[in-house]
Amino acid sequence: MDLKDRVAIVTGGGMGIGRGIVKELADRGAKVVVAEIKDDEARKTVDEVKAAGGEAVACHADVTNHESTEAMAQFAVDSYGHIDILVNNAGADIKGAVWEFSEKDWDFLMTLNLKGVFLSTQAVVKHMMVRRSGRIINMSSMAGKSGEPFTAPYCTTKFGVIGFTQSIALELGDHNITVNAVCPGAVETDLFKRGVLGSAKASNRTYEEELQEKFISLTPLGRMTEIGDVAKAVAFFASDDAKFITGSSLNVSGGREMH
Repeated sequence: MDLKDRVAIVTGGGMGIGRGIVKELADRGAKVVVAEIKDDEARKTVDEVKAAGGEAVACHADVTNHESTEAMAQFAVDSYGHIDILVNNAGADIKGAVWEFSEKDWDFLMTLNLKGVFLSTQAVVKHMMVRRSGRIINMSSMAGKSGEPFTAPYCTTKFGVIGFTQSIALELGDHNITVNAVCPGAVETDLFKRGVLGSAKASNRTYEEELQEKFISLTPLGRMTEIGDVAKAVAFFASDDAKFITGSSLNVSGGREMH
């Protein structure tokens, strides 16, 4: 899955899964624009890519803002001449019961997880259409396939990402642009760990016991999803090996989600 000289934008590329995706694409030869609202994290990711012999540049980007996403796309073109790959990775999760979830938090997730995907895609796809070529990979979740308790707003956005993926795959096929979604299982990012520590405390269990009870024991392959598992799936969709796949949503969850 050689990506030599392909140009990729990864939103939310400064941390967690996003950082792993950036490094995977760069390892395969892509030139990567690390689009991130946290400038220090973006620069750290770029430094790690360059230390490994890859090529990347940092770009300040707020995916919830139209002008910012337009500037992000233009920055990629100005830096590398064109855009081949867009990975819509920026997102967040806030858990809570539906009867107490705040309107402010609901609007925040809808804006970041859904509007952010729309605005980034809209900004980038115009450049891809001119060249009649492109790969768009949207990060959904196993929570975009099956509902989970106390996760209704997040599930709503991730179900929405899959619907968006399928719809624009139909629109962009004539332009030789593929659109697919990746649906990870539970990944031990810092944000995930904080959530599990909180639920473990409430259940009077250790972190390891909570992890085993709620995640590992429910996964047929018997372990957590790793960042590398997700990054390799993204690299596959970005490559020519997936040139005849579009509108799909791939589970990367060790069998936890099979729908």
